[in-house]
Amino acid sequence: MSLLTASALTAYRAKLWSVSMPPAINSLATTVRAQRLAVVCIRGFCLVLYPLPIGALRRIGRLVGALAARLNGRAARTTRTNVDLVYPHEDAAWRRRLARRSLEQTGMTAVEAVALWTWTLRRLGRLLRHVDGEHLLRDRPAGRGVLILVPHFGNWEFLGYYLGTLGPLAPLYERPKSATADAILRAARQRLGHEPAADSAGGLRHLLRWLRGGGVVAVLPDQVPTLGAGVAAPFFGHEAFTMTLVGKLLQRLDVDVLVGMAMRVEGGFDVRLERMDPAIGDADPRQSATAMNAAVEKVVARDPAQYQWEYKRFRFPRQPNIYS
Repeated sequence: MSLLTASALTAYRAKLWSVSMPPAINSLATTVRAQRLAVVCIRGFCLVLYPLPIGALRRIGRLVGALAARLNGRAARTTRTNVDLVYPHEDAAWRRRLARRSLEQTGMTAVEAVALWTWTLRRLGRLLRHVDGEHLLRDRPAGRGVLILVPHFGNWEFLGYYLGTLGPLAPLYERPKSATADAILRAARQRLGHEPAADSAGGLRHLLRWLRGGGVVAVLPDQVPTLGAGVAAPFFGHEAFTMTLVGKLLQRLDVDVLVGMAMRVEGGFDVRLERMDPAIGDADPRQSATAMNAAVEKVVARDPAQYQWEYKRFRFPRQPNIYS
């Protein structure tokens, strides 16, 4: 087990407690108290778990996921609905096991955030077990941008860490409703060398500039888009509401497109980068989205339990909701 020395603990506490409250939050007294309590809890959680090795963090995460499955909240119900829809040929017991294991993997991802937010970069580097496809980034022509699709598989935040070791990365992310949570996540990603871009008009302009300058951008392709930003496209044999952002970017830019994953293995992660089907650049939004969903399916097939099934991929705006 890696032990936290007294000097390291002192330095870490100073860094952790330096996170300040955004001005907009400070204007509301009741919100301030709630936000500060949340930050205190997160800091305490990180301080307690910081010394633990990755195996112990994962065991805690598995317990968190098992509890989520037992409590049968929104994430558990959505996961079961998606698994039932995608794997109807499997028996009910198999589907229940997969749903439970997926929730446990999601719990691991949440608790592994302690490592990604607080461990030294050297310590994080020891979690990298194997890499396939790194040449796709290293051997590209100078000044050529790269767009990497990162499904919710394994630990996509660790993939972000790995990509940051190769050069600056601009990940597109869905801004949390909490301004404090947003500040914490941005700080955590910036320490890994990222230039995060929120899903806003300003964030998209940032991505365009980054790609035109030959930078690397990461996009989660399986998030549920907002109304007007998606199209119906097949996903595991069913129509899914799929983002059109990637296709729109490719109509404006000539960049390489890859799909990446950080798969959870014993003691760390295996990273893999692969070229995307050129059909993702099709001018027809449905054809582009279909190619993107097919790439996600290929990733999921490696280990369906490591996929985060809790997104409502099969819900469409203004249509009956299949999710209870």
